[in-house]
Amino acid sequence: MPLMTRRRALGGMAATLALPQVAHAARDTLRVTTRSGVVRGRMADGVRVFTGIPYGTAARFAAPRPARPWQGEWDATRPARAAPQPAGMDPLPAVQAEDCLQLNIWAPAAPGRYPVMVFVHGGSNETGWSGWEVIAGNRFAAHGVVCVTLNYRLGALGFMELGHLLGRAYAGSGNNGLRDLVLGLRWVQDNIAAFGGNPRAVTLAGESSGARNVCALMALPAADGLYARAMVFSGGAQTVHIPATAAIFANAVVARLGGVERLLVAPFPALVEAQVAARKGWPQGLPFRPTVDGAFLPQAPLARVIEGRAPRVPLLTGSNANESRLFLNEVQASRPIWSQSVSTEPMPRMTALNRAYARAFPELTDAQRHWRLLTAEEYGMPTLRLAEAHAARGAPVWRYRLAWPAPGGPYKGHSPHVLDLPLTFDHVTLPSMAQMFGLSAADQPIAEAWHEAMVAFVKGGAPGSSGMPAWPRFDATTRATMVFDRVSTVENDPDGAERLLWQQTPIEPVSGARRR
Repeated sequence: MPLMTRRRALGGMAATLALPQVAHAARDTLRVTTRSGVVRGRMADGVRVFTGIPYGTAARFAAPRPARPWQGEWDATRPARAAPQPAGMDPLPAVQAEDCLQLNIWAPAAPGRYPVMVFVHGGSNETGWSGWEVIAGNRFAAHGVVCVTLNYRLGALGFMELGHLLGRAYAGSGNNGLRDLVLGLRWVQDNIAAFGGNPRAVTLAGESSGARNVCALMALPAADGLYARAMVFSGGAQTVHIPATAAIFANAVVARLGGVERLLVAPFPALVEAQVAARKGWPQGLPFRPTVDGAFLPQAPLARVIEGRAPRVPLLTGSNANESRLFLNEVQASRPIWSQSVSTEPMPRMTALNRAYARAFPELTDAQRHWRLLTAEEYGMPTLRLAEAHAARGAPVWRYRLAWPAPGGPYKGHSPHVLDLPLTFDHVTLPSMAQMFGLSAADQPIAEAWHEAMVAFVKGGAPGSSGMPAWPRFDATTRATMVFDRVSTVENDPDGAERLLWQQTPIEPVSGARRR
């Protein structure tokens, strides 16, 4: 078992420092009227900042409801509450509460009708927080984009199907995290114009499990029309439960909790403790995932894209060259592949692929081969399949691979999971990023080139910046991909040899066929 699990790696990163604007003394207070009431924010770093705005409320395991109206002013200068979650390596700098459906907004200071980016945080659907300093949206706001980050229920509270245990009233509880996100998107449609945003120009973005949730939202009829563009960073459209596996995992959590009768009355720390114990015994990674229930989520996200049912919105997607390096050091990666490091594929297929990789890449050490295979399994191939399927339906698609290596820290020389975030949000000078990746002000030109390309996409054009060549659209013929590095290049089918290995090893059918 790896010494640092996925949860501890991501949970510890999300629990570093509070929102960067909290450290600034308020220079001005701003008041905006929403449909629920007046919110009071602040000016920080030259942009308007509003944190901890309620967009909804929910009883345990129940579908969310819109936020209740309030009298007077809501103090939107305090950090948003965090969803209940396991402890990370550092204390989470936020209050955990089941009443956590809150969001943050960074908006330009000047009036306008700006494009909007709604960002869904990652954390394996078990950890994470909308207030993590690395995803603060102040740099987007400085460049003419209204940036929104939002909390949603995590773990058992957001992704545990209980209809078979608690009755029909709780059927669909395994998708409550997605229901929260849909409600958040509706809040943006109803209210973002008051903050200077254009509700018709919303880009839905996410990283890691947040990106997988973006793909799930693309599969949700309830989310259609709530966004105009999508960005999928290190995600995919296949990581879902079918009802049978969802029920088995829920049963495992309940057994560790002490019985069905405790589900609605146990304090949330006990529920979190039970979910951690169940996860440790689960034979695959990422047990907290949406459930294809045939109703709210009619089919697996990739299936909906392939069938042409998903909105044909412009899409930017890709992954990092060495994603799995974040979770496995060289000693751990040298060992046989552990099933909990695999999120989508069955282990017999991974065994066959491991042999195929050994034949195709004999120059790689065991650790290098396993890093490459696990990166492809969870990130590279899923984002490629999404790009292929969406482009095949005529949608504009741009694909990338982040090959720029971390300049220092424990991942020096690699492009691991999460390295894209400080580039996307232009936060390479944060102390936490210096510790993790050795980032510093010397890397500012790299961050500016990447961030500028993301801003261009959110503003309605092709991604691109002065720091990279023209970025062509992806299609199944050329497979043009922006390989982002200190000197970026456009490569056609850069992972062709690896792609063929996956095609030549039988692919499991996409789970979750549509029910009529």
